[in-house]
Amino acid sequence: MGQILSNPIIDKEVHSGSDVLTAFGLCAMQGWRMSMEDAHVCASNISGGEEDHVAYYAVFDGHGGSSVATFCGEKASEVLQERATFKKGQFAQALIDAFIATDEEILKDPMLRNDHSGCTATTMVISKLQQKLFCANAGDSRTVLSRNALAKALSYDHKPTLVGEKSRIVAADGFVEMDRVNGNLALSRAIGDFEFKSNSSLPPHEQIVTCVPDIVEHPIDYELDEFVILACDGIWDCLTSQECVDLIHYGINKGDMTLEEISSRIVDVCCSPTTEGTGIGCDNMSIVIVALLKDGESLNDWFKRIRDKKHDASVSFEARRRSIFSFYEFPKDDSEVFAISTKKSDDHNNSYSSNDDEDEDMDRPEQAPGRQQMDLFSLESLLGAGGIQVTQGGNNVSYIHGSALSEVLASLSGAHSAGHSDDRSEDEKPDKIEEVKD
Repeated sequence: MGQILSNPIIDKEVHSGSDVLTAFGLCAMQGWRMSMEDAHVCASNISGGEEDHVAYYAVFDGHGGSSVATFCGEKASEVLQERATFKKGQFAQALIDAFIATDEEILKDPMLRNDHSGCTATTMVISKLQQKLFCANAGDSRTVLSRNALAKALSYDHKPTLVGEKSRIVAADGFVEMDRVNGNLALSRAIGDFEFKSNSSLPPHEQIVTCVPDIVEHPIDYELDEFVILACDGIWDCLTSQECVDLIHYGINKGDMTLEEISSRIVDVCCSPTTEGTGIGCDNMSIVIVALLKDGESLNDWFKRIRDKKHDASVSFEARRRSIFSFYEFPKDDSEVFAISTKKSDDHNNSYSSNDDEDEDMDRPEQAPGRQQMDLFSLESLLGAGGIQVTQGGNNVSYIHGSALSEVLASLSGAHSAGHSDDRSEDEKPDKIEEVKD
């Protein structure tokens, strides 16, 4: 499962907003992970012109670090608007162009180009003039439409085991092992991850891991189409698309919840009460619920319109949480079901643990925030600064020696002997430590 906290960080980032085309509610939470690697965009009008009103929403799920996802969250909207195809209203091609351009922009940054992180991206553009929505997806985040309370996929998860994805990977001299790209990455399309895009003879769409998204276009029918969900795999690992749609309808039917509150409660539903289960519910979580507003319709009018449809959504938040984590013994009182994800832990007493079991939910190995992974070369530098040398022997064995090492060992030995006697003869006592196994 990688490194996880002893208690989840349940402080949430929540936003909401509305205009003449859409309204949204967002919730993002770090959860059990060592750091928050998700980012998002909620831009209700990015056209900047009078002819069309365009909304843009996106969720970016980082892996191997947060740098690429953070860049996308800050720059993706700007990159999209700069595309010539966007200015012409060719939104399907504009989204493809923007994904490729984002990779190119990252490579121009001297720091990010050598960063080993990446991110999945699921994005949506809605055009008031064209009465269409366009979804672009790369990776295993997901966009789902509620169409008369039925979940309709607007994106498809990109896993290395899919025939089409595996064919591209192998053709680019990669391989799939343990359901991962080159035995490492659990998804086959992403922004960043340049170590998998190093073949200069291949175009972007043919690289081992490609940033080029799939595109789905959908003409909006306001009598049937109700809202769109964009979320990272931390949500979809716990809920099917239909279960998520049902929970949102359940929240709408309650009559006293905002989109922001519904998205927040869904995050609570998906946050694992413990780390002793299968690993689901221990990921970062981000979800955006986007209401599709009719011309001249307010958000309150939209809520009433959806409630008046009287969709059957009888499974409560509490019941769904119990079913997801059926291995856990929740309190019988429903009011206590969300205690683990609503009671804030003391961050100062938080610690992390690790689990060596394979985790299919984690895209790449993580490290604790503020720590740098140390390899043998950085260890050599650290020891060398103190007068200690490291040399490489055979059979993958490293030898540590030097006068400084002898002084350190002597001081430790002296401190030990001050409180304890050693009955061994001089010949039996070691005078140095010679080898350390890698």
